[in-house]
Amino acid sequence: MAKVLAVPTAALLVLIACCFAGVQCNDTPEVRKSLIDFLRELAGGDDQMARDLGWDVTVPPCGGGGVQGWKSVSCLKATDGRVRAVTLGNMGARLNGTINATLLCAETAIRVLSLNDNALRGGIPAGISACKALTHLDFPGNQFSGSLPPSLALLGQLQAVDVSRNNFSGEIPSDLSKLPGLVRFLANDNHFNGTIPDFNLAKFQNFTVSNNNLTGPIPKNAERFSNQSFWPNAAGMCGGPFFDPCPASPSASSPTAPFPALLPSSGPNSKAEDRKGEDTRKKRTVSKIVMYLGYVLLGAAILAFVLYKICSKKKRSKLGRKSKLGGGRSVYDSSKLTTTTTTTSVGPSKSAYSLPTSGEHSAAAAASAPSASLVVLRRSGTASITSNAAAAAAKELRFEDLLKSPAELLGRGRFGSSYKVVVPGGAALAVKRVKDVAVNEEEFRRRMERVGSAKHPAVLPPLAFYCAMQEKLVVYEFQSNGSLAKLLHGSIESSQGPLDWPARLQIAGKVADGMAFMHTALRGDGASSNSSSGEEMAAADGPIGHGNLKASNVLFTAGMDPCISEYGVTALAPPASSDTALRADVRAFGMLLLELLTGKATPAQGDGAELARWVTSVIREEWTAEVFDRALLAGGGGDGASEQRMVRLLQVAMRCVDASPGSAPPPTMREVAGMVNAIREEDDRSFSLEA
Repeated sequence: MAKVLAVPTAALLVLIACCFAGVQCNDTPEVRKSLIDFLRELAGGDDQMARDLGWDVTVPPCGGGGVQGWKSVSCLKATDGRVRAVTLGNMGARLNGTINATLLCAETAIRVLSLNDNALRGGIPAGISACKALTHLDFPGNQFSGSLPPSLALLGQLQAVDVSRNNFSGEIPSDLSKLPGLVRFLANDNHFNGTIPDFNLAKFQNFTVSNNNLTGPIPKNAERFSNQSFWPNAAGMCGGPFFDPCPASPSASSPTAPFPALLPSSGPNSKAEDRKGEDTRKKRTVSKIVMYLGYVLLGAAILAFVLYKICSKKKRSKLGRKSKLGGGRSVYDSSKLTTTTTTTSVGPSKSAYSLPTSGEHSAAAAASAPSASLVVLRRSGTASITSNAAAAAAKELRFEDLLKSPAELLGRGRFGSSYKVVVPGGAALAVKRVKDVAVNEEEFRRRMERVGSAKHPAVLPPLAFYCAMQEKLVVYEFQSNGSLAKLLHGSIESSQGPLDWPARLQIAGKVADGMAFMHTALRGDGASSNSSSGEEMAAADGPIGHGNLKASNVLFTAGMDPCISEYGVTALAPPASSDTALRADVRAFGMLLLELLTGKATPAQGDGAELARWVTSVIREEWTAEVFDRALLAGGGGDGASEQRMVRLLQVAMRCVDASPGSAPPPTMREVAGMVNAIREEDDRSFSLEA
């Protein structure tokens, strides 16, 4: 009897050993049936979806041996051939059922579940925590409701959660912030309330909770992302750098209750405590009113004093008035520059929503010292990227016009803030206020003149600039179609649809052309349209790097053509710019390609190293197809030839970002542009043949 039992036991041990040794052990028929039933429930009980995708219990999901596997699943054939990813996105109303976690978790190897842009309803079941291997949950653009189950925090390997554009409500589970590997959390456009968990945003690649009913403090390190990651929300949201400071805790005895007014009353002294709290709030309100009234009176006194001084000066001498308020304009035709100098004090007449002034401006105004000049770059025939209205407005622009005009904050970055300014006449301009750039005034002036003289249809030219000891401003035409970052990662309400493969490839090619042109045109090698004297200056100064190339600095013109903004504004001063900055530009362009291909945003602060590491790890595990953005594949790039070209573009990106020891030197921007445009031309030929 023992001998009879020994045979099947030995066979079982051999089978298990084979699985661990790397021999394929396909999912059992029971697991396959569970996955088919899972799909059926997603489809609301319809069996046709399973037939259309080839999900059959008699067919191995991963295929093999000449047998076609199931569609919309991914496997790791090099090990055990089990299903690792289920990607059922963009099915629309065909998937209008619910998630059955019990059926899904029968496949214990599942890591990725992507169900984006369908019509799924119900909620996320608590039992999904049984799928212990899950790393990615992508459910955006459905009709899910209810609250997120706290059991999500039991998925210890979870890296990405995307529940945006649904009808979820309730509080975001606080224990999600304790997951060590979570680097992507998108929950915008829902109905969540309560406070944001204390996520460690320093390690996140992408994070947004906008368009909810959240309140309370935002997490630390929020400056890595824009205010669009948190706003709009409930009125009680607080915390820098995007909102007012949060109120201090009322007492040290209750450190865990930062918002006591929101806590329910209990106990025999609750009414007395409520009355005491109400009296305290009334006293604070009165104190604030008195404080603000004092500010108003102080402002009125200052205004009256300034008006008195102005009237006194008028009475003394009309000539003196002309000397102080009139602008002296000198035109330098040889350098094609128009310089406008003004000494007008603009403090009293400045709009409440105008461009904020620095301490340097205030001191200069108080001492009646002449301010630095606003240098307007005169262009002989505007570039195609700049409208005549913006160029005309810039020619008549004065420094005080910028300070007086209504301004709207567009965003903050590592090197300063950007504003939309509407100047007299109605022209909309974008003003970049630069900070923390170690470049002296003379170098900054020379750099802006050189960048302004080198024209390319993919580089947004500066219209004017201002340079003083502690203040640097650069003026551009405002581009109303927004940035590449907004188009890739913005809200669903965007007027533009998702970017498909041809559009992304075209953007990559044009940006590469613009960068390659600027890297060579400013070397003084004859590639630019400068005069001979300008070429000698360029040769002496060396090339200029961009210094801050990223998706938010790639803007779209009125014709939706990409253009590079802020060229050279934050580049290093020579001699660093001759080598280090150019290599940094190549790496930054590689990160831009990764962002285009993966659809994943790079942090607002940082070099995107985490995204590069993630792509490298996925490629190493032979999951290259999992790198690409689902919207990219669904938008017409899912055929085999297009995917091959995506892989080639991915290889170009990795060559640009690879800085490992012993790796080959990175290519130049001219070489990168040649590689990208070769892929683009091949894609165009393929499209022409199909048409």
